[in-house]
Parts: sequence; structure tokens; C-alpha cells
Amino acid sequence: MSNYRYKARDKYGKAVLGIIEAPSAEAAGGRLSELGYIPISLTEERETKLELPDFFAGFKKVKPDDLIMFSYQFSTLIGAGIPILESLKTLSAQAKNTKLKEILSQAAVAIEEGSSLSDAFARHPAVFPDIYVNMVRAGEVSGRLEEIFLRMASLAEHESETKNRLQAATRYPKMVVATLAVALTIMLVFVIPRFALMFSRFKIVLPLPTRILIWLNHFIQNYWYGILAGIIIPIVLLKIYIRTPQGQFAWDSLKIKIPILGPLFLKLAMSRFTHVLGTLNRSGVPVIENLAITANTIGNAVISRAVEKIRNSVQEGKGLADPMKETNLFTPMVVQMVSVGETSGTLDEVLPKVTEFYDREVEYSTKNLSSMVEPVLVFFLGLIILFFALAIFLPLWELTSIAKR
Repeated sequence: MSNYRYKARDKYGKAVLGIIEAPSAEAAGGRLSELGYIPISLTEERETKLELPDFFAGFKKVKPDDLIMFSYQFSTLIGAGIPILESLKTLSAQAKNTKLKEILSQAAVAIEEGSSLSDAFARHPAVFPDIYVNMVRAGEVSGRLEEIFLRMASLAEHESETKNRLQAATRYPKMVVATLAVALTIMLVFVIPRFALMFSRFKIVLPLPTRILIWLNHFIQNYWYGILAGIIIPIVLLKIYIRTPQGQFAWDSLKIKIPILGPLFLKLAMSRFTHVLGTLNRSGVPVIENLAITANTIGNAVISRAVEKIRNSVQEGKGLADPMKETNLFTPMVVQMVSVGETSGTLDEVLPKVTEFYDREVEYSTKNLSSMVEPVLVFFLGLIILFFALAIFLPLWELTSIAKR
């Protein structure tokens, strides 16, 4: 099979460019005619780049941007009336990500064998999560696949923007802490030993800060392996514990209680909850199933448990607003908006507004995070600099006074 880059015109006379896979140029032209296109030119693509060996290709992942682009392209092809199978083959042929190319090819084979599109995607949970598969299934039932894929692309873009906001919000503190750690290490390993050697030539009583730094230098040089083990082992044990249900819940509970950062993490989780729930709700998926999917994809065990309680309450015939209020996680304004949406039957319109509310809160928090964190960092940075200054300059002043005598 070869890839052919084609230029054609559709039934409306509009120019269409793309890539199609076929055993020969004649077969490619025939396939384009079956799709309702009038071929203008066909050029076989010759692979000039060396492909990665299979060993390395296995480590490639499908990035969120790849999935967003696929969703938009698939929606466009479906909207143009191209069959699902041909759309998958076309996108598989032009996919730059080798992992996505392989998965789309496997999905096309599964559909040829009689599988549905949602079932074909469900075989690859690492790329297509539950929310993606369930929305595709809802689109198949309702016949609105084009609209569903647009919504999934929008949802994926929202997720990507949320992650970027979180990274931007924590970038400054991470840089300051990392720089401070490197500077302290250099001081303790390289600078302090020289001062200690100089001070040892004089019979003076060193001040406490200087003795502490000399002791730290001695401890690092002689017991560095113990320090390294003391850092790595707790981190490994913590990661193992977090993988357990109890550990994950405890960790997520701690994250939303951290001063300054905790409210931001909570708003991010709430934004994701309302956006996912609203997207599923507008896609025709039943509310009970919506809540189950949302609970599994929210990314925070505390919020997931709260959503499960809401789901159980809805199953018992209660609405969304009262259970949301009982969790003590949602603001009174959000609970009131959901209550109004349920009463008026406009919940599909209300949930996007709730998402916008949380997005504005997240944007405001991220913009002000630096101004809130900076005083704390400056305070601790000042204490550390003061400690080092006293440890170095107090003995120097003592030596200066001895030299004047």
C-alpha cells in the first residue's frame, strides 16, 4: 500500500487536498471517485526519512494536541458525508504520530470486521478514555457524530488550557525553590569548606551559625549516600502509597487544603467537573451515566467521591443542587445556578455558565498567585541569606577585631 497526495474537486466544485492510501494510482483514483470527488492530480508520496525502530516507536505516545486535531478532522470528514471507514483510513494515512496512525489503522480493521466506532476506540483506553468512548457511542445512537467530535475537541482543548494554567501558576515557585536549592548546595559543598579551613588556623570560638554550616558540610561529604537514600526512599514509598485508594484520597484531600495552592486545585477540579458533565449532558448521555463517567475522569479522589454521592442521590430521585450543597465543595452561587437550571429545565445552558465562572476564578487565581506566593518566598529566602551571612561574616569580624589588637 502506498500513500497518494491528491488534489480533487467535490460535488460543489470546491478544491479538496489530502492523502489517501491505495495499492496503486488507479485504485486511489477509483476510491476518490467513490467518495464523490473528481480527481485532478495524484502524486505518490515517497518516504525519505528513516523511521524509528519498533523498539523506540513503542515509547511514542498520542499527545492531547494529536487527539484534538484528529477530532476536528474527523468531524469535518463526517460532516462532508465521507463514510466513517474511509475517514479513518484517510486520517490514518496522514497522521504524523506513528502511534495514532497504528491505532487508527487497527480501528479501521475492527470496523471492517463489523465493530462499531465506539467499540473500536474502546480497545485503546490509553488513547481514547471512557468519556471519549461514551460520547462516541452517544453520537452513534443519536446520529450526531459530527457534533460529538466537535464537542470532544472542545473538551480536550479546555483540558489542555487548564493544565497550561496550572503549570504557569506553579512555574515561578518551582524556579525559585530549585534555584535556591542549587545555590545552597554550592555554598555547602564548595564555599563553606574554604572558610572552615581559614577559620581553623585561628584559635577563635566560631559562632553557632558557622558551626552549623561546617557540621552540615561534614555531614554531606561523609554521609551523602544516606541523604540520597533519605530523599529517594520516602518519595518511592509515597508514590506507592498514593497508588492505593486510601493513599490517593489522602493525597488529593491534602492538595485542596494546601494554603494558597489548595483553593486553586479545587477550582481546577470543579471547572473540569462542570465542563465534562455539561458536555456529556448535551451529547445525549443519561444523567446517571454522565455522573459515573465524570466521577472516573475528574482526576481528584475527593471530588470523585462527592460526585458518586451526588449520583446516588440522583438515583434516589433527588436533584443535583441539594446533593451538591451537602458536599461543601461547591460555592452557594454555583448551587443556586444549578438549582435554577433544574427547576427551569435549562440545565444544559446553566452548566456551561458554571464552567465559565470557575474558569474566571482559575484565571484570577493564577494571575494573583505570584503576588501571593512571592512574599512567602522572599521571607524564607531572606532568612536563609541572613543565616549564611551571619555564618560567614561573624567569624570575619572576630578575626578583624583580633588583628587590630
